[in-house]
Amino acid sequence: MHTKRLLRQLVSHGGLAYALLGFFGGLLWLSLTAASGGLTVTPQPLAAPSDGRVSLQEAIDSVRRFVGQPTLVLEGGMQADAEAGRRGDLFYLEGVSPTRGEDFFKVDARTGEVVEATIRSRVAPGEQTANLSQPAAQARAERFARTHFWGFDGLTLVDRSVRTSPDGTVYSFKWTALAPQSRAELPTSVSLAVAGRSGEVFWYLSQRDPIQIDTLPAVEQARAVDVARGWLQTRDQRWDLTTPTAVRLQVLYDDDDRQQLVWSVQYRSATDGARSSVRLLIDAQTGAVIQTG
Repeated sequence: MHTKRLLRQLVSHGGLAYALLGFFGGLLWLSLTAASGGLTVTPQPLAAPSDGRVSLQEAIDSVRRFVGQPTLVLEGGMQADAEAGRRGDLFYLEGVSPTRGEDFFKVDARTGEVVEATIRSRVAPGEQTANLSQPAAQARAERFARTHFWGFDGLTLVDRSVRTSPDGTVYSFKWTALAPQSRAELPTSVSLAVAGRSGEVFWYLSQRDPIQIDTLPAVEQARAVDVARGWLQTRDQRWDLTTPTAVRLQVLYDDDDRQQLVWSVQYRSATDGARSSVRLLIDAQTGAVIQTG
């Protein structure tokens, strides 16, 4: 009743009233859009501070912004890591409540960017269970990645999968930068996992590594497939070698942390068994089988 009376009074006072009505309507639209997650915030590129490293408090503040919790209590510090040579120094931070270590984060000490997050507290549903479909989960993952990873619009979706866990369905997605000519998958990417029951992103992993090798393969895709098929035919009869389920050109790291250009060739199992597929990595410059699994 009061709302209708207010509208009648506004309309009776001419153009100014219409302007005010439009202004308040705009505010209402903004509040509803923000509440529904429709507002897209584009992350800004990060740069190293003048002293070359962010402080522990700055790393903590970065995590708080990342999860949208200004009062999140975190503990941790700089720790050694096997990937430190590639990524540089990392801060390791964990939430202390409600369960210590349930939420875990890695922060690039050079820029303050959150490069990895495991947020187990988001796996269980709240008052309502989401029970997301894969398209709905992908939309949520994409929205999250776009608002947390600078340069996301330059990436391409290269992988999506579904698995069942004790906590329900888990949807995983990966977006990657592609080389302009060869379309090789480059080590600039963002991967996310969404819990189907809660509808929340609970795992996040990103990388921004410069390219150090040639991304044009000397070995064509058809030859790589032939090499993989021939290798399996003489060693393992468990796989359906009619057609590979996936063939991808990728820049990966070897055991010495050096970049290598490979063809990743995957085949499905010919029978029901413990393993549903096998993947072979073929050196894209020499044609040699360099890894199976």
